[in-house]
Amino acid sequence: MEILNWNLDQLERWFLILFRVASMLMVFPLFGYASFPTLARLVVAFFIASLLLPIYGPTTAITAGMGVLSFFSIVLREVLVGLAIGFSAQFLFIGVQFAGHVIGRTMGFALMNVIDPQSQTSVPLIGQLMQLFVLLLFLLMNGHHFLLLALDESFVQIPVGTGLLTGQGIEGIARLSADIFVIGIKVGAPVLVAIMITEVGLGVVARTVSQINVWLVGFPLKIGIGLFTLALALPMMAYVFGKLYADWQGSLIDFIRAMATG
Repeated sequence: MEILNWNLDQLERWFLILFRVASMLMVFPLFGYASFPTLARLVVAFFIASLLLPIYGPTTAITAGMGVLSFFSIVLREVLVGLAIGFSAQFLFIGVQFAGHVIGRTMGFALMNVIDPQSQTSVPLIGQLMQLFVLLLFLLMNGHHFLLLALDESFVQIPVGTGLLTGQGIEGIARLSADIFVIGIKVGAPVLVAIMITEVGLGVVARTVSQINVWLVGFPLKIGIGLFTLALALPMMAYVFGKLYADWQGSLIDFIRAMATG
């Protein structure tokens, strides 16, 4: 086998590629889910690293004459670059989950939480529902293919052994994380507006018809209107997610290039 003929330099470069690929896959959307078997992630990381070695491995020995500590520092930099790109790719889904969190609390589902298989934490029911919905859309849009293309682009822009999380990279992460709130408002706007109108209507009823117990009527009414509006708004949410997904692709590639020029 060809892999048995690798010299020490090729083996070191393969390990550096593997660390970056594995750290990205650990936190990438879909690939980073706890339901995605760890062994499968390792197999995918080994396979991708083996494919990328003859393409993006440097022509010079980047670890020549280095000690163990120097090599470890390069490994740490590769891991940091992989984690930074992987976490940046998560912001689109975090924004959608944030929208579901706000919708759920506004509807009255603040105490109805489920376990998120990604983070292993308790999250709102509506947030988890919306995250699964956009994950299905993500797969239909071949988003997992784009993630692999982004991984490949990271090696084009940031050669092996030169990765470093600079000021421009940190600024790019901050800019992408700020979009979480914009994404949440755009995705959850239809339901939030419907519930807000319901709240205003209940306030008017409470002032004009004092005999009606608005608290008893308001809770089931907001839940019913919220679920009904959410069902009607799913096609529009899919359209909005498609637009956000297209913008997110460009933002993620720009972030990778910013890390390279930082």
